[in-house]
Amino acid sequence: MLISDTELLLKYLSQKDNRAYRHLYSVYYTALKSLAYYYVKDEHVAADLVQEVFVSLLEVSYRFTTADEVKYFLYSALKNKCISYYRKQKVRDKYKLSVLRSNNQLEHFWEKVLEEDVYAHLMAAIDTLPPQCRLVMQLSLEGLKISEIAAQLHISEETVKDHKKNGKRKLLQLLDNPFLCVLISFL
Repeated sequence: MLISDTELLLKYLSQKDNRAYRHLYSVYYTALKSLAYYYVKDEHVAADLVQEVFVSLLEVSYRFTTADEVKYFLYSALKNKCISYYRKQKVRDKYKLSVLRSNNQLEHFWEKVLEEDVYAHLMAAIDTLPPQCRLVMQLSLEGLKISEIAAQLHISEETVKDHKKNGKRKLLQLLDNPFLCVLISFL
């Protein structure tokens, strides 16, 4: 039932009569939702905001004296709901971005922890090698070539190769971590 008489509408509204709310809903819902959608660009969010506007109309204690006041209330309430939605969305987006950055940093942190843990285990195993073999393996880890290690330690390249070969064999026996074993194969 549509209420055509403004005085009757205002009376029903002041009495919190459902007929007034049903009438206003049928008259303004589509326009309010369309306006909300224009701003939020999401059909479901727009519908929710309009629902919130009508809930706030139910909760308002103000006694409207004209139909224009009711109309103004509905559109003003919608405007405020849209602004509030944007503010909340901005906070959500900022938080989401922060979480994504944090996750990237956390991933990097755990990669670094793993790297340092692997390196610590490898260095502990290398420390158990005989002194000359240990030096050769440490210099290999630093990226020096066989000829550079030989020149630095004043030994032949064949001796460096023997130390590397023996060092790898002993490290493979010491370490039970497959990842470390693969790493040693690259030395």
